[in-house]
Amino acid sequence: MTKKGQIVEIPASSPIYSRELPGFHSKKDELIWRSREKEYSLFDGFLVGEHQGVENFKIGQRKGINVGGKKEPLYVIWIDVKENMLFVGAGDSHPGLSIATIRLGENLKLNDISFSKEELEKGIDVKISTSINEDDLSAKLYGFDESFFLEFENKVSVTVEDNPFDIIYQNRIIKSY
Repeated sequence: MTKKGQIVEIPASSPIYSRELPGFHSKKDELIWRSREKEYSLFDGFLVGEHQGVENFKIGQRKGINVGGKKEPLYVIWIDVKENMLFVGAGDSHPGLSIATIRLGENLKLNDISFSKEELEKGIDVKISTSINEDDLSAKLYGFDESFFLEFENKVSVTVEDNPFDIIYQNRIIKSY
């Protein structure tokens, strides 16, 4: 059953996107902080409309938001299922549409390859191949204990996380998502 909810626009100039970085004690702490999911509230932006159910939307989606009168199209930047709120940003260069770090999860199993603890903590140069990008994306693969991260050379679309991608090391796929 769909339930109507609020659409909140988060301005690109929001202080959320210009927060000062905390001091980090380790690369692991930095990657955990950078890969955390952005969370927004009504107080971070302003109410611009209502939706017909959050289940009808995906991060990065542009069509179907049905809020007019804007100079630039709105894109979904976050979905709060619990509060039934849709958060949007104006324009395809909105900072809520890009990320620099992804947490891959625990106990990552790589195809027929192993790296030393030291190599993983220092970062391994890899390429990311995805259908949403023409060119492979440059990144570093990090591993600490059982936590793994990708840190991209340049910010990438948040939709990378929601689409299949391959991690490539020395022209060989070492993990597919």
